[in-house]
Amino acid sequence: MRKSTVRGLIFAVGFGASAIAFADNGRTIEGVWRTAVTVLNCQTGEPAGVPPFPGLFTFHDDGTMSEFGIGPGSSPALRSPGHGVWQREHGWQDYSYAFIYYRYDSSGVFIGSQKVTSDLALAASGDSFVTKSVVEIFGVNNNVIATACASAAGSRFE
Repeated sequence: MRKSTVRGLIFAVGFGASAIAFADNGRTIEGVWRTAVTVLNCQTGEPAGVPPFPGLFTFHDDGTMSEFGIGPGSSPALRSPGHGVWQREHGWQDYSYAFIYYRYDSSGVFIGSQKVTSDLALAASGDSFVTKSVVEIFGVNNNVIATACASAAGSRFE
């Protein structure tokens, strides 16, 4: 390959990366977020009457994520932390993610898992987001035993 071709490729790759960075102005979901999760009626999209509950999300720069949140009437002993993956979708503000955690009964016996799949819209400031989620609850044999819907509002922890 000729030197001018290599220089051209380096310039093109560098310019493309600069254009992407410029387009998003450094805004990303990477980092730690405080969340307020609201359970929704899947048919109407309205709150299901359960009080919102706090959670924590961490979006790592390698496309993985960590999550933790305890719903009303639950206990940290009844579930594991959540682990999952995230990706940028269209434009600088649209993302998707999915995470899973394990569920236990009050005796500590494994009773299944729960998977949350979400679309996330990052605000123009880059310091808040909103999500829409589908929740699948699995039994011990990994069969879906229930589904639910939720939304979350997140604010960047700094």
